[in-house]
Amino acid sequence: MPHERREIIFSMSEFLDALMRYNEMRGGLRYQNHQIRQIGVDSDQDGVAELTFDDGEIVKFSDTDILASLIAYCIEHQVPLPARAGKKVVVKEDSVELAIESKTDWVRPIKLPMKFRQRRGR
Repeated sequence: MPHERREIIFSMSEFLDALMRYNEMRGGLRYQNHQIRQIGVDSDQDGVAELTFDDGEIVKFSDTDILASLIAYCIEHQVPLPARAGKKVVVKEDSVELAIESKTDWVRPIKLPMKFRQRRGR
């Protein structure tokens, strides 16, 4: 069965905006990019990100939080996302990607009548 694969690429600024908006959505403060003092990613813990702000506040995001923040960003900015597709975050050197893969094997195949007639030469 065919499937679709695509990536939505976020600049670091967009990625940080998504994290800070998500932090606000879950009850935290809405920080701005210029308030970030330090960014850390712990690859040993499956992509835990940690932002340190000017006021000393440290906000941690799990891999699930990061994925949810990118999905929320897409919804808020009207970027269409397939509901039944697998989604994962891929961190690059200067960007973050939301990788989407949609397999259609959940649809039962329909048998088509495949009768061919041979043409006779003229």
